[in-house]
Amino acid sequence: MSHRRIGQLSLADSLVARQASSNAVLERISALTDWPAVEQVLAGLHNGRRGAPSYPPVVMLKAVLLQQWYGLSDPALEAALADRLSFRRFCELALDDASPEHRTISRFRDALRVKGVDKKLCAE
Repeated sequence: MSHRRIGQLSLADSLVARQASSNAVLERISALTDWPAVEQVLAGLHNGRRGAPSYPPVVMLKAVLLQQWYGLSDPALEAALADRLSFRRFCELALDDASPEHRTISRFRDALRVKGVDKKLCAE
């Protein structure tokens, strides 16, 4: 299965970004994290051959991190990703990208545990 194309920001994203307040903490974390290295650790996760294209694993990991940092339930994270521009920017979701549903978030978090990726990421 292929991954959704995420992060192709539009003119509307640029205009909104200039007017909206930013989240300096999330921007700093994003700048300091070696996301390509994280992507290598996540390689192979969600590579099924059936169904709709999945979200890129890094996008989902960023969402799960936001969930932990802000103490959100799966439905609350779904709502926050649909509503908060700083969360969407951190996850590299453009304004017209669909945000993951709470069931998708839960399945991804479970897949991290089953594959032991959560322990690999902590060891890196």
